[in-house]
Amino acid sequence: MLQILIIAIVIVALAVLLLGINIFVFGRKFPETEVGQNKNMIRLGLRCPQCEEKARYRQSKPVRLRPSELKPDWKAIGTV
Repeated sequence: MLQILIIAIVIVALAVLLLGINIFVFGRKFPETEVGQNKNMIRLGLRCPQCEEKARYRQSKPVRLRPSELKPDWKAIGTV
């Protein structure tokens, strides 16, 4: 049982080291995975959904409601 645990730990450690060889050995930056910061995604025209939503909200005109306009149409409801 202990041998299996040690072998599993060694395999996981080896996998982490091999997957991170570019970062640990060569000192390269970790790849950017954020949509808004990744140059390739920006080149393809993809943007951050939150930034896109904020831009659309800024472009839309605000709706102004007055309390006097919020009266129900009783004839349409059919109670009068």
